[in-house]
Amino acid sequence: MFLANSLSSVFILMLLLYAVSMFVFLRFNRGLAPTSRRQQARRYLIGSLLSGIALLLTGLSVWSPQVVAALVVCLAWMLTWNITTDLSFRRSSPDYDNHIDIAFALYLFGFLVGLYVTLAQLSAMAAAVVCGIIESVLLLVPVAEVGYYLIYKTRIDTTGVQPMLETDSNEIIEFIHSFSPLKLVSMAVPLLAAVAFCFVLNFAAPEVREMGDSGPGPHCLPALVGIVYLASGFILLGLTVFFAIYLFKPHHGLFVRTGIVELFLDVRAYQKGNAGYRQAVAERLKTLQVETPGARLATPHTIVLVIGESACRDYMSCYAPQPFENTPWESDMARHDSRFVFLSNAYSCAMQTVPSLSRVLTEMNLYNNLTFDKACSIVDIAHKAGYRVSWYSNQGHIGSNDTPVSLIAETADVAKWTKQEVGKVDYDESLIDFLDEVNPEVNNLVVLHLMGSHFNYQNRYTPEYAAANGLKDGDNVRNYRNSLHYTDHFLHRVYDYAREKLHLAAMVYFSDHGAIPDKRRLPWFLGFGMVRIPMWIYLSDEYRKTCPAVSEALEENKEKDFTNDLTYDLLCGLLNIKSGHYDPSQSLASPTYRFTRDMLLTDEGRVRLADEEKWKAEGK
Repeated sequence: MFLANSLSSVFILMLLLYAVSMFVFLRFNRGLAPTSRRQQARRYLIGSLLSGIALLLTGLSVWSPQVVAALVVCLAWMLTWNITTDLSFRRSSPDYDNHIDIAFALYLFGFLVGLYVTLAQLSAMAAAVVCGIIESVLLLVPVAEVGYYLIYKTRIDTTGVQPMLETDSNEIIEFIHSFSPLKLVSMAVPLLAAVAFCFVLNFAAPEVREMGDSGPGPHCLPALVGIVYLASGFILLGLTVFFAIYLFKPHHGLFVRTGIVELFLDVRAYQKGNAGYRQAVAERLKTLQVETPGARLATPHTIVLVIGESACRDYMSCYAPQPFENTPWESDMARHDSRFVFLSNAYSCAMQTVPSLSRVLTEMNLYNNLTFDKACSIVDIAHKAGYRVSWYSNQGHIGSNDTPVSLIAETADVAKWTKQEVGKVDYDESLIDFLDEVNPEVNNLVVLHLMGSHFNYQNRYTPEYAAANGLKDGDNVRNYRNSLHYTDHFLHRVYDYAREKLHLAAMVYFSDHGAIPDKRRLPWFLGFGMVRIPMWIYLSDEYRKTCPAVSEALEENKEKDFTNDLTYDLLCGLLNIKSGHYDPSQSLASPTYRFTRDMLLTDEGRVRLADEEKWKAEGK
């Protein structure tokens, strides 16, 4: 078995696999940073080498039917999700990255050829049957994806997956009956052909290259050859087991992180969470009491909440000197408009979006024992206070990284995501179009969730915007500052629109967490730049006149330390309500705000704000 294959042919195949992998990655993925290119180049090189070694050990020719079957399945997984994503979203999305499908395909090839030969040592029939079944199932997935794209002219997404998971057997039968016999045949033929292809090739006699010359030689040669064959068999078995674990381990394997599988898992998790969360909301609303004992704002009016992404105040002109003015509007408001209150010492409670916003948007925080499913949300409170809630997001809708936020958003009266809107380009300014839907004749709470300064930074603003504002592309820090310039422009547009058309009473802007743009993002605390966030509150003249206690409290507290998991209480204060689910001592909008620097925590409770000076002394 060992070296039975032609070294040159295997080497050429390895080079071709690597070349195709890099081509697919660079051509069909957008928003690539140099670090991502280097990382995937290494990953694909290792995958190609290991799969080539596995093929070398099998003794199968590169033209063997079993190798061809495995190669076709590999290429189908490598190409389908990437190409259909690119065809569907290239015009609307500034970035997407499907590198895991490519890596999965490379390692899958090595696994399939290794599995066939390993099983063939026991039974050729068993090897053909097992590999035929596995490859048929795997090949049906990209074939079905292509079929979906041809029918609907878009890659399968949540709107395609949800009905599949919610449909019962009777609906499936009715759906099948809705097609004509000709259409059913046209859909069945490619699926049956894929299955037949895999079984026919696996049951064909494998082409095996014999090793060396069988002529006379040293008497020890047969024994040496046997040892080499035995060793190569064990190495191949070890590689096959490694491939199986690396590909299919439950939580971090490559298979569960491929585009189509991750989509199904995310939708299923969302559906389970959605059912439980909606039931909990219904139960809470039955007993939730909200009163407005003080003076009430005139109807109609609108409160706007803008949730930024990865913005660190250290890189914003309105908070700290920068090489160029990158927050011109906010800087002007901070200096000249007393209706804006800029908080000097706001921090995020976590370093990532979901751990942060699951607290920001609910009464759950680092200083109480509430859990997400038991905590009231800002949507619950606003509904009880008589507001119509509209939620517009430029982030993901359904996904393992978005589910808690999406669950809250779905309880709004209106919830929309740009990625679900045909023709919506995924820059933050596309959210402004949604504001035309807001009814200016009722009291509104409008939530806008931005992509802000999410990595990759150069994809957060359009080339036209950069050219018009003299923003030069550069390293990550330069591009990060550019993205903050674009966010400043977006905030200005929202503010102007809401004042002119929605009777703006109050507007709040803050970021979910910060970022250190010249450092690689890692899952542990790298310094306070990851949690130092911007936050400001605008109160209209009418609001200040009607609720003077709130505006006075904000002015008094603007220099105090604050973590954004207390934003729920801040919003309750701005709504000027009284409720058993609102603690005024946790609200910057209340004169009773009680938190000091020694009491506040970040990094999900693992780091004290009081330790910031120590981190600064260490250059962090």
